[in-house]
Amino acid sequence: MPQPFSFSVPLDSQFRVLAPEVASKYAELLGGSQADADSVAAAVTAALDEFAAGSTPESVVDMKFRREADGIHIDLRSGSRTSTLKHMLAAAKR
Repeated sequence: MPQPFSFSVPLDSQFRVLAPEVASKYAELLGGSQADADSVAAAVTAALDEFAAGSTPESVVDMKFRREADGIHIDLRSGSRTSTLKHMLAAAKR
């Protein structure tokens, strides 16, 4: 089972595209379907787009990924801004 991990990425558009790829792969490693992986990636993209609005290119977002009993939990933080994403994985590996 994949371990919890942290990932930091600059909010500059050329780097933040890495975060949805990481989130997608984590969903797959937990046994999620391609649709799950795509959905998690889209949610991360939307959250990062919100963080990027009004930020500087030097701003960084810290992401903490962990497995929950029924899916994925992702905490995001950039400065004083925070967001939490949760995605259920119906067929996740137990």
